Amino acid sequence: MKLIKYIVIASTVFIYSCRDEDKLNLNIDDIPKGVYVTFEAISTNISSDDLENTSISGIFKAPANNVKQHEIYVKRIYNSGADESAYLFLESITKFPTEWSVDATALSNLFDVEVEELFGNFFEFNCFALGFNNDTASYNNLDDDLKTSPEQLQGFNFTGAIVCPSDPSIIIGTYQSVCSGNFPDFGDFSDLTHTVTIFETETDGVYEISDFSFGAYNNFYGEWYGGGDLPGTINDVCGVFFISNTLDPWGEVVSGNFTFNSDNTITVTGGTTYGEVWTAILTKTN
Repeated sequence: MKLIKYIVIASTVFIYSCRDEDKLNLNIDDIPKGVYVTFEAISTNISSDDLENTSISGIFKAPANNVKQHEIYVKRIYNSGADESAYLFLESITKFPTEWSVDATALSNLFDVEVEELFGNFFEFNCFALGFNNDTASYNNLDDDLKTSPEQLQGFNFTGAIVCPSDPSIIIGTYQSVCSGNFPDFGDFSDLTHTVTIFETETDGVYEISDFSFGAYNNFYGEWYGGGDLPGTINDVCGVFFISNTLDPWGEVVSGNFTFNSDNTITVTGGTTYGEVWTAILTKTN
């Protein structure tokens, strides 16, 4: 169960506090270090309005100084996610730290399409790190905590996009939501009502929602995390709205896709990597 994490953490703290520090003779420098590369994102979006001055960029680092090269592959996701290319080799990095970037022209040349065809496309980067000991690290063989904890800055799998100017009037406002779904620890639920607000941020195409779960987390988990709304981030990529860069109180990744209906309601289909799933119907009230 998800809530068992609290018991495990408490037990670990107790055991740690009882150990005898005088009997710990390990030298941290003598412990073999795994092959690992971090990525600190600078920008995840290329602006279709400013192609010459924007890029997907960040800084790659090898904390243990044991990485020979880091190979970067990328695939293109287009037609609102209905189609995708194969992964293509982009480049190899052999010096760390490296401030890295890729622009629209490079992606256009790689996928052999006009730049304009990439507007609204997503790009998923998949990387492989080769150590000086010839061990290879990839996203698939990372520990789950390294994958899901943003503070670990894993540099093996990340996404970017070419975005268009966003129209805030499409989505900002206050909504009454009616939510149904399933939580693994509690089963099915339906007709859970809640009020949520979607705000603009200082970044074009990025919005904040007051509660990514539409009241469901407060209803089921409130006593465990303190209760209340849990904010999330919404991205608009050329008219495709989705939740991104959002974690629940246990560090699980939150997702959500927005569909704009003919009756002016919005349907949000979302969930987490733990297995919670929900569908919320939003009716604008202000």
